[in-house]
Amino acid sequence: MRIRSWATMALLVTMIGLGVVVAAPTAATAGAPIELVIADSQSGANFQAYWQKYVIPAVKQTLGINLKYLVTSDAEQIQKTKAWKPGQGDTHILFPKSMATWVTSGVPLETLTTTNVPNSAKIDPKFLKSDEGVDLQGKGVLYWRTSYALIYNSLNIKTPPKSWKEFYDRRAEFKGHIGLVRPDAKSSSAWRQRLVFLHAFLKEKMTQPITQLEKDPVFIDAWNKLKDFSTYGKLPLPSEPPNLFEDFNAGDTWISLYAQDYSLWSARQGTMPPTIKATYPEEGADEIGTAYLAVPANISPEHKEAALKVVNYLLSDDQQIRLITTMWQYPGTEITDQVPGIAWEMVPKLDVLTKTAIPRERIRKDMIDYIKGHAKDLLP
Repeated sequence: MRIRSWATMALLVTMIGLGVVVAAPTAATAGAPIELVIADSQSGANFQAYWQKYVIPAVKQTLGINLKYLVTSDAEQIQKTKAWKPGQGDTHILFPKSMATWVTSGVPLETLTTTNVPNSAKIDPKFLKSDEGVDLQGKGVLYWRTSYALIYNSLNIKTPPKSWKEFYDRRAEFKGHIGLVRPDAKSSSAWRQRLVFLHAFLKEKMTQPITQLEKDPVFIDAWNKLKDFSTYGKLPLPSEPPNLFEDFNAGDTWISLYAQDYSLWSARQGTMPPTIKATYPEEGADEIGTAYLAVPANISPEHKEAALKVVNYLLSDDQQIRLITTMWQYPGTEITDQVPGIAWEMVPKLDVLTKTAIPRERIRKDMIDYIKGHAKDLLP
């Protein structure tokens, strides 16, 4: 994995600015602009800035719609949404942390189809079918994909582990320098790091319900290995990703499982060392992380029509290409052939990602909830 040079970055920014990479916006809709509220419980600091700097102005210019941006949490927003009366909802687009949580919450959501969101036809159907093992029932459309990988500082580690089992066997070599976000942190890395570790030892058994799996001797052994591995992390465990990055910068942390795109973006911002590289152990270091858009059902017809237009625009080629050329986030739509070649100098193409990704049916919500519920067991 090569870190992009500043010259190359400057070229890319220039290309985008000149309209070489992205399509020119269409004329704004005539008349008084309608105002919509988008509730974001998915984004970190980098994507919160991206929404406000790039997306919201583009929506205004192209659709004539004003977006008010609300940072929230799934739990808080679900509670508020359940209290709405039909047609009176005051949040119009959802960008949730967990689409599966929203679908199982009982909150009425609009069914999204290729009729009301035409650009959703460009999404691989398997991503529309389910997420975290939950049938999405057509309530969400994929906005972007991301990947996790073993992120390591090549100054400290010349030969990274080729497999999770090798990583576990070499844990003493890295003792005190393994970056593990606290298992009770708000960041999804809190459960992703543990889930990917467990998958290396359980593999196809991860498709079993946790109520069945937790009694299996193979699971018990893998869980004990995870508890043991946790004691080799850099202590105290960072409470959130920014603390993990601080540990990398200080030289205290050498290796961690974390989001490939965010780590490389951070290296460019100076919040991670420029010598950061990524690797994929043979059992699967990464899984395809997903982020969805949804529209609540209990909003006015006028706001619903506008919300569907915005969702469709966010799936347009223009917006999807901006995701990867600006944030190194894989598009939710199948437009790899339209992405400028310069982007693939920074991240592998999607076909490389999908070959190493953990199968989606093994990323189960009940396993995620189990890890969250047993966080105390994983604190050294």
